This record gives sequence, structure tokens and C-alpha cells, in this order.
Amino acid sequence: MEKLVVFDVDGVLIDTELGSFKDLGVMLGKEKEIKKHHEEYERRKYLGPWGLEELATIFTGIKESEIKKAVKNLLKRKLMPGIRETIDELKRRGYLVVSYSSSPIWIMSELQEEYGLDDVLGNIVEVRDGKVTGKLLKKVDRYAKAERLRRFMEERGIAKEDTYVIGDSLTDLPMAEYGRFIAFNADKQEVKDKAEFVINKKDLREILRYINQ
Repeated sequence: MEKLVVFDVDGVLIDTELGSFKDLGVMLGKEKEIKKHHEEYERRKYLGPWGLEELATIFTGIKESEIKKAVKNLLKRKLMPGIRETIDELKRRGYLVVSYSSSPIWIMSELQEEYGLDDVLGNIVEVRDGKVTGKLLKKVDRYAKAERLRRFMEERGIAKEDTYVIGDSLTDLPMAEYGRFIAFNADKQEVKDKAEFVINKKDLREILRYINQ
């Protein structure tokens, strides 16, 4: 029987307050636009998904090569401590390791290549002639993440009791319905209340004590 660990990205694999998609925008000179977007998102997030299409438009006209370079710089600066050791140990214990996030696919692909993730999901923004058009081709919100997890578990025959979901925010709660939820530096008490285990230290190695050998 296969076993699974599912990671969110923002606040879990990447240490970020804004979110990695927005961090990229700031790094690429769009700080003013990102700030305005984030303020609106904070007002709306409790009502449901909002803002991914609007976020994608902020990147209009930026060269994809510049974005990929910024991704590498972002990951050098903001990876959560213990990421390498944690993923290596989970694989040693026989777990499949996946990551589903609203981060852009540029970040998700880099994480998959670097850490050998078994599956990833992220937003896809259209690129034409090497530049971003601002159109969101694949939207990954909280419900899309949960649906990808459901299908992955179904395809591989993985049981809920053999699945751990590592998240930190409201947008991870739909995924939490499919496994044993570990709240990792959660931003809200209502997220912690949904968790089987709660971690309040920014070190991914902390999760290992709660995941079966």
C-alpha cells in the first residue's frame, strides 16, 4: 500500500508572507501593483477564491526567461529550513511526495526537478514569443488543489489514513479533508483547529515526528 505526503508551498516549502507568486512580481519590479492586489485579496479571501486572473495580468510583457531567473533567486533566498532533509527522509520511509499550490508552474517545476517530487500542480500563465501575455491558462485555487489530490489518491489507491497534508492557511483546508492534516505555522486559529498536529516552528524537519515510519 502506497503512502503519501502532500505539501502546500507558500508558508510551507517557501517561507513567504505575501505568497511566492507575489514575491516574484515584487522581484520583477511590480511592487506597487502587487501591494494593491494583496490588499484586495486580504479583504476577499474569506469569501472564497479570488485574484489569480488579476495577479497573472501583472506579469504581462515580462520575458519568461527573466521570470525563471527570478524563480531561482527566490528559491535560493526563501526555501523553508530543512526542506532537503525532510523530503529525503520521507522518501526513505517510502512515501510519495507531492506539492499542490497556487504558485506559478515555474516555481512548481523548479521544486519538482530539485527535490524529485512525484507530482506538482501550479498556475499556468500564457507565454507567447517568450513573453507573458497576462492570460491565465490553468487556474489552481484551493478547490483545484483538493481535486488533484483526490484524483491522485484514487489513481494510486492511497487511503486517507496513509496520507498527510501539510498546510498553513484557509486555502489548504479543502485538501485537509483527504488526509491527516498537519498545520505548519498556521496563520489562523481556525486552521489549527482543523489539524491533527500543530507545528509552530519554521523548520520542516519538525513534521517528521508526526509522520509514521
